[in-house]
Order: sequence, then structure tokens, then C-alpha cells
Amino acid sequence: MTTTNAALICKQPSMPGAVPFLLNPDKITISREVGYRSHGSSSANGSQQGETGTSFQRAEALKINLSDVVFTGPETKELCDQLLNWMSPGGGAAGQVSAAKHVQKRSALSRYGFLDDDSYNQLPVVTFTYGPPMQGFYYNVVLLSASINYQRFTRAGIPIRARATIQMKEQPTLLGTLPTNPTSGGLPGRRAYTVTEGEDLVNLARSQYGSTSHWRKVADANAIDDPLRMRPGTTVYLPSPQELA
Repeated sequence: MTTTNAALICKQPSMPGAVPFLLNPDKITISREVGYRSHGSSSANGSQQGETGTSFQRAEALKINLSDVVFTGPETKELCDQLLNWMSPGGGAAGQVSAAKHVQKRSALSRYGFLDDDSYNQLPVVTFTYGPPMQGFYYNVVLLSASINYQRFTRAGIPIRARATIQMKEQPTLLGTLPTNPTSGGLPGRRAYTVTEGEDLVNLARSQYGSTSHWRKVADANAIDDPLRMRPGTTVYLPSPQELA
């Protein structure tokens, strides 16, 4: 089997770049937290008898931790700087140019009483890939933290070896619904949707499918037991028209 090295790649125009790993991560840790509600039973006098079951409410995005990522060679500092720049919107030369254009745009819009969205303040989405499709890793993430320990230098003071620990959080996208990423919970044709304040499955079905009758299919696809209670910011997967049929 061909060995594929790990890499972090960003294709967003504002902060493009790539960090290939010459030495693959020594350890990859993936975790997820689930929101749930416990059901209890009460006796005739109102005292609790104990829990009778647990209902799923939501699943948070995956958290991915790369341990002991080793960088070697004269590009060590450049690659580590790229990691740090991805955690600061506007970091790096390309980011600074984008920031200047963003300020000019907001200034022009504000003169007419308009403001654009705050997309500039969003962290760039980076793709973490390691190994072959279906059998390896492929996640769209944002970088939450990076701890870099420079360990070796040339006589001129140039770092040539560093060890890093990187923490990332998965960002649901259309790619996440493809079968190349079985942990997404999606099927081909499904798409991810982020719930906003005040939304529930009934009005979500109306806005996305034109009929409230499809709310149960959305609930079944996401294992939601209460269609009227959804936490803002939660990602749900919308069934394809073929599934609804």
C-alpha cells in the first residue's frame, strides 16, 4: 500500500497555504461530546426512582488533536509560522492584503448606511488529510491551538527542527456528507445546515423543502427526538430529495 504523508491545506483566497508533514503525526486523538437528556421516573409521593433512559439531543463537532508533529529542515520556521497565521484572521502577507481591502469595503459601505457581514473575522477552513480515501483521514477543520517547541538550530540561528501539538475542530461542509468521510453521519446528496436562533424542525422543513410534512425525515436523519427544541449553532444534515421520495 502506498504511504501518503499528512498535510494541512488551505485554499481560501485570503489565507492560502500548505503545511506538508515530512514526518507523520505520532498520535492522532479524535473526540466528540454529545448533548443528552436523562429521563427519570417518580414515585407516587414525587420522589425520584432513578433514571429510565437517555435521549440524544445533539452531537458537537469532532475535536482532533495531533501529537508530536515533527518538522525538520530549513523550512521548519516557515511551516510553523503558517500554522500560527491560520489562527489569526489577517495573519501573513496575503491576510494583511485581504484585511486592508476589507477595511476599505466596510468604510465605503458605512458611508451609505450599510455594513457587510463579519466574514473577515472567521478563522480559515483548513483541510487535514492523511492516508488514502475511505481508509484514512479527511477533515475540514479550523485550528484552535498550536504549541511549537523549536529544538534544533543552525549556527546562524535558523530553526531546523521543531515538535508541535495541534488542536483542531471539524467544520461541517458539503464534502463532509460524502462517503469519503464516514464520521460525518451523512449520506450522498445530503447537505449540512447550521441551526439559527428560533428555528425548529417544523419551520426548517418549511424553509428548505416548502412543506412542514418533511420534518420527521429530518428528525430521523439526525436522531432528534424533540422537533421543537434545537440549539442554535447545531449542525443538522438535510436529506436529499431522493431520500424524501
